[in-house]
Order: sequence, then C-alpha cells, then structure tokens
Amino acid sequence: MKTKPFSIELSDEAEADFDKSYKFYSEDSPKVADTFFKQIKLGFEYIQQNPKSFPIAHKDVRKYVVKKFPFVIYYLIVNTVIQVIAIFHSSRNPEIWNERI
Repeated sequence: MKTKPFSIELSDEAEADFDKSYKFYSEDSPKVADTFFKQIKLGFEYIQQNPKSFPIAHKDVRKYVVKKFPFVIYYLIVNTVIQVIAIFHSSRNPEIWNERI
C-alpha cells in the first residue's frame, strides 16, 4: 500500500523568517547565503520524507535542527500537509514562534 506524499506549506511568517536570514547572510557572503539556502531546502526534504521522526517541541509542533546553522524549522503535520510555522534562529525567544500556533 502506497502512502500519499507530504506537501510543504510555509506560513507568511516562516517565509519572512527565511527571507530576513537569507538577506543577512547574503550581505556578508553570497557563498554562505547559498549554503544556508541549501541546508534549509535539505531540511524540508528530510521533513517531507519522514515528518514524524523529528521531536515534538510544544503541543503538536515538531522541530528540525538545521545542519551547519543555528536555526530550527518548526512545523505542524495536518493530514498530508506539513505546515512550516517558523524558520527560527536558535537564540530568539521561543515565545515568538509559539504565538504562531
């Protein structure tokens, strides 16, 4: 029996999180910004392949720790949709993404 693939949807806030961080890295080094982009994309791929394998951060929100960067991707699983609610620097106050639930 084949299972339906998961799709990923980014909230407006998660897109803004990514854009702001990508811009910050771009201003410092386009190469670092490219690596950041690739690591976020890789994180989405890992999450999409097995979304329930990552730990629960709060209530139904799961988290994926981005490799090589101090960022965490927070997401919810709703049926076959992975709803990304934040792409957060680990030094930020977690109450901010918690309010997005």
